[in-house]
Amino acid sequence: MRFWKWFVLAIIVVSTLGVLSSVVQGKQLVFGYIMPGSDPWYAYARDGFLLAAQKRGVNVIVLNSDYDQQKELANIEDLITKKVDGINLFSFNPDGAQIAAQKCNAAGIPLTVEMSHIAEGPGKVVCDIEFDWVRLGEMIAEYIAEHYPGEKVLEITGLIGQGPIDMLLSGLTGKMKELGKNELIGIHPADYNREKAMNVMQNMLQSGQEFTVVHVSNEDMAMGVLQVLKDAGKLNNPIKVISNNGSPEGLEAIKNGELQATVSTSPGVEGVVCFEALYRHVMGEKVPEKILIPMIWITKENVDQAVAWKADEKAIELVYQTFEEFKK
Repeated sequence: MRFWKWFVLAIIVVSTLGVLSSVVQGKQLVFGYIMPGSDPWYAYARDGFLLAAQKRGVNVIVLNSDYDQQKELANIEDLITKKVDGINLFSFNPDGAQIAAQKCNAAGIPLTVEMSHIAEGPGKVVCDIEFDWVRLGEMIAEYIAEHYPGEKVLEITGLIGQGPIDMLLSGLTGKMKELGKNELIGIHPADYNREKAMNVMQNMLQSGQEFTVVHVSNEDMAMGVLQVLKDAGKLNNPIKVISNNGSPEGLEAIKNGELQATVSTSPGVEGVVCFEALYRHVMGEKVPEKILIPMIWITKENVDQAVAWKADEKAIELVYQTFEEFKK
């Protein structure tokens, strides 16, 4: 089954779907887009959002929170003051997403949250667009159990305390315990920073702890880990590396046999979906309360099936078709 069929089937529709209202007359729509940091994933997601906005003739104010909770809050308040027509928040903290929802609700500004996992509370969002983070962790555990049974595993992860990472780790540790095929020797945060990931790997090699499989929570960090292992003469002999995201850099590492496997997803498509959910809501159409972006395992054997990170016209048209499916 192709990715886009999976995409349609992976949507969780919680609300009743309606009909698009008439176009807003005499007003240039302005949306706010808040990104959490400078990681390449966030840039591709932003660019997908901007491409979709250009297609619809919507202006966008882009703000970066630089992994700072107070700056994220200031960005929300700034956009509310500017009276934008809608906000898309890519947060790094579930509580921050909930606070943003409360503030936007009070201001009457629709809010979509992107890959953020909003905490419980009174704040409501138009749509929550993310992955099934727990399932992603389970997928990683299952892959390791199938391909490397009996081997010891190291986890180099992103930001501990960030909702998606906490959920991924929950799925990973729970499924590993259930399967009983591998031992997880440690979970080390590297904050989505390549240099920090390299330092973690260097320290682990020097520690003398035994492990032969490493999962790294994104490929920007994984590239640093691969370099450390290559320099130490331990890459694939005995230490294998898997990751997730399916970045252009990661796919090249898959092709040349350095990275063993990754989970392919597309931040560009993600950005287009976020824009369309917000735009269609503003235009009067009912949209799902939650959309889960599908995930596909990629190895050297099926690397050609990976989903491109950069959104293009074809991706936009396919997202349009997906939203039309909601009406059926």
